[in-house]
Amino acid sequence: MSQERDREVQVTFADGVRDDVASLVASSPAVSNTEVEALGRRIAELLVECKANPYVGEVMGSGRHPELSGCRRVRFDLPTHEGKPRFRLIYRNEPSDGAPAECRWLAVAPRAGLRAHRQASQRSRRGG
Repeated sequence: MSQERDREVQVTFADGVRDDVASLVASSPAVSNTEVEALGRRIAELLVECKANPYVGEVMGSGRHPELSGCRRVRFDLPTHEGKPRFRLIYRNEPSDGAPAECRWLAVAPRAGLRAHRQASQRSRRGG
């Protein structure tokens, strides 16, 4: 089991995820200009965390988007933010059983209006 934890998993991005990140760190209405750099660092930290541990996110249930029930979600925000995390990373491990070889990011977006969930759902259906 320690060998599984010692190996890194490849992190890949569905079409559109790089644009998600770029728009978040360019000018997100949820963060001030001084926080934009910190948000970029936080997303980079999530990338490193997923490589080291593809189970870092919580398993999503069959809520409003049952097609994402096999995916994982990370609720995140800036360390200085008080209150509920405003952003979501939604990803799936492939293969889903056993030791995953790939951590496939489907969306990195604001939680508001379930935007991250809708984007991940669309990308998942396209084979994201």
